[in-house]
Amino acid sequence: MPIFILILLLIGLGSNPAAAADHVISQKDKKFSQDTIEVKLGDTILFKNEEKSISHNVYSLSALNEFELKMQKPGETTPIKIEKGKHIKGKMLIECAIHPSMKLWVTIKE
Repeated sequence: MPIFILILLLIGLGSNPAAAADHVISQKDKKFSQDTIEVKLGDTILFKNEEKSISHNVYSLSALNEFELKMQKPGETTPIKIEKGKHIKGKMLIECAIHPSMKLWVTIKE
């Protein structure tokens, strides 16, 4: 086997697919820290309530991407893992049941 093919094989064996990422979305002043975010299947969105005295109830009713965090008290951080089989590619809208003006558009890529 020529040496350059062996080197290419070894390089290919050492490369890993992109690791899952954590994305922090803060909630402060009755707003999400971002209006939009792009994530991949396998990533985690960490919802961090940075309010001093305000709770939030973050949820999504988007088809096949539904979830609800329930009551999230000030200072709490709650993860949502974007998992294949539980979630689908496309867009999902995340809102707060307590503060209807809070909206976050999430684009899920594979």
